[in-house]
Amino acid sequence: MRQITRLALGLFISSSFYLSAKDLPLDISNYLRVEYDDNVFTTGDGEGTEPVESFVLVEQIEFLLDSQAGNTYYGLRYIPTFKYYENRPDDDTDINNQLDVILNHDFTPRTSAQLKYSLRQADEPELVEDDVSFRNNNDYIYNSVNLDVITQVVPEKTSLKASGRYVDFAYDDDQVAETSDYSEATGGFDIIQVLQPTSNLAVQFRYTDVDYTADYRDAETLQGGLSFSKVLNPKLDGEIRLGYESHDPSDVVSQDTDSPYGNLTLRYQPLKGRRFTLGLGYAQAKSAVSTFSMQERFTANLSYANDLTASLTFTIGGTYAMGDYSMDNTTSLFDPAVNTDGDEETIYLSTSLDYNINVRNAMVLSYQYSDLDSDVRSASDYDRNRISLGWKYSL
Repeated sequence: MRQITRLALGLFISSSFYLSAKDLPLDISNYLRVEYDDNVFTTGDGEGTEPVESFVLVEQIEFLLDSQAGNTYYGLRYIPTFKYYENRPDDDTDINNQLDVILNHDFTPRTSAQLKYSLRQADEPELVEDDVSFRNNNDYIYNSVNLDVITQVVPEKTSLKASGRYVDFAYDDDQVAETSDYSEATGGFDIIQVLQPTSNLAVQFRYTDVDYTADYRDAETLQGGLSFSKVLNPKLDGEIRLGYESHDPSDVVSQDTDSPYGNLTLRYQPLKGRRFTLGLGYAQAKSAVSTFSMQERFTANLSYANDLTASLTFTIGGTYAMGDYSMDNTTSLFDPAVNTDGDEETIYLSTSLDYNINVRNAMVLSYQYSDLDSDVRSASDYDRNRISLGWKYSL
């Protein structure tokens, strides 16, 4: 896998420079940073070993390609990342890859489509996917395809959007893959009504089918609800989603679960260069452990950005999540003598200071903190601090 990754990386970089030479709209930037990590393996409090700390050298290149040809727009972003750990036993290097491709096409003035593809390949002991924290599963490949088709039934008034999404998630470790690999297919539609130039109301429906390699984790979910978005004033806008969902697991010991769901997002810009974003959510979510079919999850996030000067920007943000694992949602793998139900809390904080030296050069100082406190996997409770100093250069 590593040799194939390195070969693919080399071929892509070579072809990208070739395209650049052909005067295509390709932007290339480099981000080199030194990081200190006080818990490289996210070692849990109950694992009987001390956390491993290390300095990390991170080299990251970003390729951006975008172009408009008639009624079609296409864009591409590719980010290969190389990491060298000064102190990580048995494995001191990582190569990660991120790829995003987007294609927009206007068939008529009233009908358009958007296709998105995302690839993630990484060797991370800590992964957050769909706001759910997975740990100690390491090497993985994530593929996602999204297709949206929207047409104006009544021009500038009523629109119909049909959406589809397919996700494939696979771990390299065979033992982990036996219970954690999955594919997920989602389909649905939105009926969007423009109430005023500053407000929209939408009726939403979604059907999701999750298929794990471990059949007892398979599930189907139906969602139906409303979405309302409004620009309250030039400084404040927001969106709220409310609805009801039904979760139907395949495991005979797991119960069907019906529950309301909701999301609230607010964006506030009191002054030019200052931005607040608040998000709240409650919904059913995939389980991070194989002993439960799902969790009821509450999330809250808050971020703030401030352009202190024309060249200096400060950002800070935090996310809190609490998942409730109930005995009603246990799988056939649950053993009452070993396992327990309960709550799981995760906290993630980050802050950065970006200084633009000139149009091509910038320095970035950043800090990240993550914490897991779980009843259902208490031996894995951990916290982690990372601080880094980096240099960004745009070619």
